[in-house]
Order: sequence, then C-alpha cells, then structure tokens
Amino acid sequence: MAPILPTTQLPPVEVFAVEDRAAQLTWRRLPDGHLVARIGDAEHDLGPAARPGAAEIGGMEPGTEHAIDLSVDGRLAARTSIRTLDAMAGPSIKIATVNDLHFGEDGFGLVKQLRDRHTDPYPLRCARSAARDALDWGAELLVIKGDITCHSRAEEWEMFDEFLADIPIPVMAIPGNHDTIGHVRSLDPTIELQRRGLFPEPVTARQVGGTTIITVDTTLPTQSHGSVGHRQDDILAALDVDRPAVIFTHHHFEDRPVPWFWPLGLRYRDGTPLIESLLEANPDLFFSAGHTHRNRMRRHKSAVITEVSSTKDYPGVWAGYVLSPTGIRQVVRRISDPSSLHWTDRTHAAVAGIWGRWTPGPLTQRSFDHAWSRDYDAISGPSQAWSSPSA
Repeated sequence: MAPILPTTQLPPVEVFAVEDRAAQLTWRRLPDGHLVARIGDAEHDLGPAARPGAAEIGGMEPGTEHAIDLSVDGRLAARTSIRTLDAMAGPSIKIATVNDLHFGEDGFGLVKQLRDRHTDPYPLRCARSAARDALDWGAELLVIKGDITCHSRAEEWEMFDEFLADIPIPVMAIPGNHDTIGHVRSLDPTIELQRRGLFPEPVTARQVGGTTIITVDTTLPTQSHGSVGHRQDDILAALDVDRPAVIFTHHHFEDRPVPWFWPLGLRYRDGTPLIESLLEANPDLFFSAGHTHRNRMRRHKSAVITEVSSTKDYPGVWAGYVLSPTGIRQVVRRISDPSSLHWTDRTHAAVAGIWGRWTPGPLTQRSFDHAWSRDYDAISGPSQAWSSPSA
C-alpha cells in the first residue's frame, strides 16, 4: 500500500460544525452559480457559491441523520450527511470564545511565510469576523483566551481597541505567552488589559446563568509554556460547589508526563494534580484552552478538557458554548467572512501541508454535548440562576 503523505488538498464540501437544529457547511471547490441545499423535501437557499464559502443550515430535527444534496444552478454539485445533536433540556444561555488573535502578525508559516495582500490586516479581519459570527449566533459574553497580540507592542494593543470597539457584549480576557514574552518595545499586558477593564485578577470568576465562568492567567514572563498549580487556592475559592464551572486558560493541559508535541503548555505534573483537586470540590468542570492552534477534546474522569484553534490561521475558528442546567454544548465554527476564509484556506498549506491535517481535529471533538452529573434546575431554579450576564 502506498504511504499517505501530507496534502494541501481540502475537501470540496465539509460539515464543520453541528448543533441540535443547525449545522455549518464550508466548501472550497464548487461551480460558480447559485447554491441550494436540499434536506428531504426542504430547500435552503445559500446564495452564490462563492469560493471559499461557509453557510449555516437550520431547521433540522435534533438527534437525526440528515442527507444533504447541494445543487448549483439546479445541478447536483455535492452530497454529504449530518447527524444533529440531541436537544438540550431546560433554559440556556450562550457565550463565545476566541483565542490566539496575534494582532500585529504579518505572515504565517515556519520557513516560507505566507503573506496577505488585503488592505485590512488578516489578524484583525479574522477576529472581527469571528466576533460578528458569535454575535449573530446569540453570544451574550465573549471570552478572549490569550495571545491577543504578537509582541505586546503599542500598535498591536491599538488594533485590539479597534476590535473591541465593535463588541456590544461583556468581555473577559487573559494574556497569553505572546503577550508576556518581553520583546523590545513590549508593553505590560496586565496593565494594558486592566486599563481596558478586562483583567481585574489573575483568577476572575463571573456568574453566567447557573454556571461559574472562571478565567485563569497561566503565563510565565518570558516563557512560552505556562504554569497553573500556584493558582490552585484562588481557583478553589472561585468555585461554587452548587454550580457547574467552565474554566478558561490560554495554555493547554498536557496529557502525559513526557510532552509529545509542540508547543509546551501546562506540564502534566503541574496541571493534572490541579484538575484532581478541583474535581474533589466540584465534579462538573469543563476546561478550554488555546495556545496549540488545534481543536481537540479529551476527558479526565468527569471533566472535559478541550483545545480550540486560532482565529487567524487554518481553519480559522471561534467557539460557542450553550450553558444549561443539565449540561454544556461546545460548537466550534469557522469564521464566515469570504476574505478571511480565503486567507485561512491558504494557511492550510503551511508546514508542507501538515498544518491542514494537524489543526482541525475531528467533528466529534469540535461539536458535542456533555451532561452534568446533576440537574442544576433542582438546586437553584431556572428563574433565579439562568439569566443573562451583566455588563
């Protein structure tokens, strides 16, 4: 059998995200013309088949396999299928995250860097598209999980201000290693975030609906890896044993004593004891990080641990979370702006095409539901706990 080598070829049509009643399709190679999706007897007008493109298809039945025919100007162009997630019980609220924005970056790739000729810098263009998509989806809080800038320079923080100017919902933010690495002319990210009212403490908790949202600064000055064990007491103090908790960090939790991929994150002997300690206090924990520029999910006992890739390189995503008294849903979507899609599709070819295979992760690790161990309606009551976050 011939070896399968890395390739820069993208699938013509891909189901990138799925929820209970909707899914996101993305495509790179479809004929020019008007695109229509047919599911059973229903037709969904998706507009021009711009290349590349992304579209949401709604109105589907939860927990059901759906065959989808895509036609361009009445001719069948592609066929795929989707199994929707089951419907979530009880009231819910939506929040969104972005990470690894890298404002100030002007090229992508390890050796031969890809350059963008668009008038708007691609980090800002992609971040704005992600925020617009998240708002259209219904997010009521945005969490920014670090690596806001490339070198923490004044002009990069000014670009961050341009990004924030268009966001009408509350924002929480933490720094990443790129913000704290200490380059020439770098500014202190703690001061910059606090000036904007986004980083009151290294461990910050906010009640969103019936869930505790906790952001944790895991950075070490001048280092690319992180540390979290020294924050244990503060995180335990932020936990509410009568509410589930979602904990956001920049660095990922390494899953074995000897690291097996780059970049280094939170070392196994540092992060795993913390997770164990937190689970003793509260079994309903969901962790999500950035840093690796890839999409992955794993479980540790009753906890779920995820990584979400960057907004500004392939596949170019943001993550949405649906919080309910019975569980949590994660859905990772590609940004939909055509010019941003065009850029992130180009970065698929980085590292001799390996990047495009490494970063996306499987659909089941991007879009999934996780049930809490308890029904929190019975504890706090939906009318009291499941409300929108305050500004």
